[in-house]
Amino acid sequence: MARVRPERRTPLDLAITAVVIVVLVTACAIAWAVSPVRHTDSAQAGSAPAAVQPAQTVPATFVPRWQATSDATTVPAIGESVVVTGDGGAVVGHDPATGRALWSYRRDLDLCTVGTAWTASSDVALAVYRNSRGCSEVTALDAATGARTGARTSDADPELTLGTDSGYVVAQGPRRLETWGSNLVRGIEYGRVEAPVRPEDAPDRNDCALFSSAVSGDRLAVVERCADDPGYRLTVMGSVLDKDDEVEKYGSSLITGDVSGPPPVVIAMSSSGIAVYDGGASPAEPPTLGAESGPAIRRFDTDGVAAGTNTVAGNATPPPGSVPIAADGIVTYWTGRATVVLNGQTLNPIYQVPGTLGPGQVMAGQLLLPSASGISVRDVATGREVRSIPLARSAEPDEGGTAAPVVSLRVIGDIVVEQRGNRIEAFGPG
Repeated sequence: MARVRPERRTPLDLAITAVVIVVLVTACAIAWAVSPVRHTDSAQAGSAPAAVQPAQTVPATFVPRWQATSDATTVPAIGESVVVTGDGGAVVGHDPATGRALWSYRRDLDLCTVGTAWTASSDVALAVYRNSRGCSEVTALDAATGARTGARTSDADPELTLGTDSGYVVAQGPRRLETWGSNLVRGIEYGRVEAPVRPEDAPDRNDCALFSSAVSGDRLAVVERCADDPGYRLTVMGSVLDKDDEVEKYGSSLITGDVSGPPPVVIAMSSSGIAVYDGGASPAEPPTLGAESGPAIRRFDTDGVAAGTNTVAGNATPPPGSVPIAADGIVTYWTGRATVVLNGQTLNPIYQVPGTLGPGQVMAGQLLLPSASGISVRDVATGREVRSIPLARSAEPDEGGTAAPVVSLRVIGDIVVEQRGNRIEAFGPG
């Protein structure tokens, strides 16, 4: 068989080959240098922690167990068996009883917000990081172990809040919002959309500011104000695109006659309706017959049609940092003067408790609310105080002379976890 002579290599061929190799190596080095993996430090738990068992009784006393700084949360982020905190660029999963770090995930970006979602199913911690496109980079972590389970990026506002139900998360900024399923695939985008897929389907309103939102099943409610609106409006839409790949619109109407006061706040949504806190500084539109003016919980059906009003004790301006807590069949919301307790399904206010410091949660069939002296233990059905448990909270965070921060109380097993300002503090049985 004749021997095949190799191709002849000229000096030019060798020079071109060398240049290609240098370019490839340089490109790989740059990709590695800027890669998120290069700037990520992940310390996962070796195994999932033991399941936390529900408390059988409310302890007679509580004592301080541990503290942590959590700039990226407003209320304690609770997983099935962990408490999740976010500070700087680090997300940490803590043992509820001891505060010991079970896992951590850190990036060289600042966190916008941290939350937990789908606790009863996939049990995920969501970490939202800020880059040049806003609060754009989302990482999903297994709340039990800290293992990375997913990620997404998209255009986003510089600030972001997360709201969730059993199906979807709504990520809302001041000018745009998105919904995500548990696989982090986007359901809808609304508001400021840089490159709409179907421009002809864009809302006929423009330049809209978004103030608050909530999601329930296949619907989403948002309080907004658009450029030509004389007042604030409540808009209800689908949380996923319809069969024609459009955002389904169920209703949108003005709920105040002007904007002389702060915007009303969507505090809860269920399959039965929507609850909105209105401080009463702007006149209601339409006016509610027979109702006194002033702070109120206003109820709407799932199309955004007014369904009733209940006056409550509260501030005209909703307290900054007051976030509703929905669990165990009720919703608790702090108005600045009282904690209002709503039926979690009908969203009718059941009662209000004045003199509290924030919203609370149920432990062993009784409602725990933060008070100036400690924890007020109440009958969950009637609001009657059963007893008061003194609590030795740490010194107030330095708020630069502003009003004391909201105290948001959540429960995991027999542990009470409170957030005040950027501080998480946990208390266990004494």
